[in-house]
Amino acid sequence: MVRMSKKHLEILLIEDDPTFASALQALLRRKSIFTFDCAHAATFEDADLIMSQRQFDVILLDLTLPDIQGIETLHAVRRRGYACPVIILTGQDEEDLGVQAMKAGAQDYLIKGEIDGRLLSRAITHAIERARLIYEREDFLATLTHDLKNPLIGANRVIELMAEEKIGKLNEEQINLLFHIKNSNWTLLTLIGNLLEVYRFEKDLATLYFEHTNLMQIINNCMKEIAPIATDRNIQVLKEMPENPDAVILADADSLTRVLRNLLDNALKYTPTGGEVKVSLSSSADSVTLKVSDTGPGIPEEDRKHLFERFWRGRASRRHTPGTGLGLYLCQQIVTMHKGTISCACPSGTGTSFMVELPREISTQS
Repeated sequence: MVRMSKKHLEILLIEDDPTFASALQALLRRKSIFTFDCAHAATFEDADLIMSQRQFDVILLDLTLPDIQGIETLHAVRRRGYACPVIILTGQDEEDLGVQAMKAGAQDYLIKGEIDGRLLSRAITHAIERARLIYEREDFLATLTHDLKNPLIGANRVIELMAEEKIGKLNEEQINLLFHIKNSNWTLLTLIGNLLEVYRFEKDLATLYFEHTNLMQIINNCMKEIAPIATDRNIQVLKEMPENPDAVILADADSLTRVLRNLLDNALKYTPTGGEVKVSLSSSADSVTLKVSDTGPGIPEEDRKHLFERFWRGRASRRHTPGTGLGLYLCQQIVTMHKGTISCACPSGTGTSFMVELPREISTQS
């Protein structure tokens, strides 16, 4: 990650208008506080080739290219593993798109008709410095969460040995206390695991290993994990499956396990004592759909459009339920990498259902 003490920058301009591209470079030459080399690409395909051959300190990105448009342009840059700062170039009537791009990870956006040399130079230096600070902060958080996770795993193993009475006999009160401790550990491990996984995905450090995976095995393992928590909270967990489920898909088993854990964790958190959580599975020739339903209070309609946003939590959740707002965001990232979809429904106004639809076979080259 470049620091702004560096006086020479490598800049990539991805812009399909040659006149605007030339004018932008001329502005920089006249007003920049640094020297630079600026490579220019008129299409994403050309930019992809250039980025595979050179390292850049910053990318100036038009979101309307001949071969790709909109926020998908930024996502395409990130999917290729290019983690340098990105400044979006938008038209006069596209400011909302610029704001959306910043929410998706761009450092800044500039409106084409309002750019001057000083503004552009300042935007580049600020974007690089902002990206560096974010990188250092998230690197620290990743190290911290990793260091917190290991002792919790060790503590969990001791709790399991005690619960199995391998260390000594326990009375009913002691067993109940162990259940509470294990529940707390489960919550902490889920939060920490989500933080680490989000860091890996957003830094392009996550590697998915696709192989033919039986979803039934993932479902059974996850339900076994949450059984003590459900029992402690007096919540019934049901499984609704076809008689001979055909649940084999090409997938990364570990990441899909995290998806189901997060959905079950949410369902248990929001289901009241005496309620019910149900896991169901349906399939077709081309896809498999996993559904997790609960009998909780449901999600207000105005909140549903924000569910999969990073760090977003509903007003009621912030008041009453612990969490980071990363679980559903991470679920969407993982499902998207499997070329699937995740959606939410509250059909009767109470209770919530999350549906994950996954293709049986996908290309792992994209």
